[in-house]
Amino acid sequence: MSGVINYPTQIETSVFTRIRFVPLPKGSRIPPTYIVTTAAAGTDVPVTASAEVAKGATTATVNAIAGGIPNKSKVLFANGVTLRLTAAASSGATSLQVEVAPNTIPANTSGTYRAGTLTAGTEFLSVVALPKDLHQGEILNFGNIEVTVTDYAPVGVSEIDILPLSEDLTPSQNAQTRASLFLAGATDASPTSNPKLVDATNFNSGAGNEQLVTGTNRTLNFSFQRTIGDPGADALMQILYDDRAFNREIFASLIRASGELYEGSCIPTTGDQQSPVQDKVMINCNLQFQGGSFNYEPYVGAYDAFQLRV
Repeated sequence: MSGVINYPTQIETSVFTRIRFVPLPKGSRIPPTYIVTTAAAGTDVPVTASAEVAKGATTATVNAIAGGIPNKSKVLFANGVTLRLTAAASSGATSLQVEVAPNTIPANTSGTYRAGTLTAGTEFLSVVALPKDLHQGEILNFGNIEVTVTDYAPVGVSEIDILPLSEDLTPSQNAQTRASLFLAGATDASPTSNPKLVDATNFNSGAGNEQLVTGTNRTLNFSFQRTIGDPGADALMQILYDDRAFNREIFASLIRASGELYEGSCIPTTGDQQSPVQDKVMINCNLQFQGGSFNYEPYVGAYDAFQLRV
């Protein structure tokens, strides 16, 4: 349209901002990484309860199963109850060791262990036994397909709960993860960069003052609600208050909805609590990024004024 300047109008907001943490090994500023691999194509195993499974039971008596079921796998029964195994079951087994049954399963109720489930729309993903615990909120990238974990998945499980798959995945496909902790109760997050300046004024400067930048102090300040059961908050409280975690560094990542990223090894410089009477407990924390561990990545397509990414 003639006379109109075509200028971007989308404003970045804090909605969908994510803060994640990884406790670092002693003496290292590099977070460990792990590989999550989708399961190979498998055959579903039908399971039928041969006797009633009472609410609270940890053993389920079943008709002989026609295939093996890995430890930590789920069996979904027709009445909507799901049992997760606490020990692997071999083909022909008539008893399953399970986590506490959340509800009663009547005798002769049929169920299914779904092997190799990788299809779009499903809310759990079949994987090779996990090499590390994954916490809710973890995001796995299988190529261009993003998978979000919705519930805690301990090491060794072969099925993880996820948001509905957007596309089919292929068997034996890999995703790399840091097995990070998501700070669920965060209410704000503000990264800062404070250049360190020294006076470089000399006789050739005339009356003008000259400064040199010799470094920059990068920090991440944020507030969060103390939420019981939030692993990210639990990790921060240990770093701040538990002497056994004294002088331990964590790897922190702040990810905006646009994909803009701030991350690096950190030490906390403040951890202030506010807990007025009959109110929620709020904690304000400031993290100091450590030297060359810091990394900034702009969103895809961001203008590169200094041609830093050529």
